[in-house]
Amino acid sequence: MAAQPKPAYQQLADDIRRRILDGDLQAGDKLPTEVELMKDYGVSRIVVRNGVQALVSEGLVSTHRGKGMFVREQRPVRKRISGDLYGKRPTASPVKRETEAEGRRSEWEYQTRFTTATRAVAERLGIEAGDDVVRTTYRFFADDEPIKLSTSYEPRALTAGTPIEQPEGGPITGVVPRFDSIGQHITHVTEEVNARAPRPYEAEQLQMAPGVPVMVVTRTYYVDQRPVETCDIVVAADRYSLSYTIPIPPPSA
Repeated sequence: MAAQPKPAYQQLADDIRRRILDGDLQAGDKLPTEVELMKDYGVSRIVVRNGVQALVSEGLVSTHRGKGMFVREQRPVRKRISGDLYGKRPTASPVKRETEAEGRRSEWEYQTRFTTATRAVAERLGIEAGDDVVRTTYRFFADDEPIKLSTSYEPRALTAGTPIEQPEGGPITGVVPRFDSIGQHITHVTEEVNARAPRPYEAEQLQMAPGVPVMVVTRTYYVDQRPVETCDIVVAADRYSLSYTIPIPPPSA
């Protein structure tokens, strides 16, 4: 049986998508107006709008009221390189150092509260569900642009009564130097990276365009085999690539 022809709006979207992916249309280029697209493709206004909406949902095109439709930047504008974070033992917040190294102002907002561990958090921290934990939520900014969300959990039994019980309550920031200050020397970090659609509040807090996924990094810090902090980091996939340097041990003698 012969294949059915695609709907007109899909054909329009396919053609514009191909031009974007081939580089004929570059990031920042303005698309023709609705009227011009109607004339160019010989279709109705609703066909044009449905075709453009398909491209918006894919994160290829953005629309701006009163200005028009534009090709969105597809290449991530930042890299988070694992080796840069921990190639040398940090003495302050790696996020702050990274951002300021790019010549941008680093700021963050946070909220800390004492709560109890859910079953999922307890498994990650090697404690019992219901044990006391310190939960801190963050939103990081670079030159007033929101760039990253993070939610961290620490076993309260480990930090209670110490100067670092409140993660942002003392002069030292950054997980590694904070724990160094109480004699708990982090030996390694594990990360798991997944991609998914953003939750509504994540899209709002990160000021994301429609159709852009997020990358979620589940990071856990260890002192030998004991987890001392675990966190979920959320970044917009069109702003960051995650680039890792992985050392390989030398061959055996």
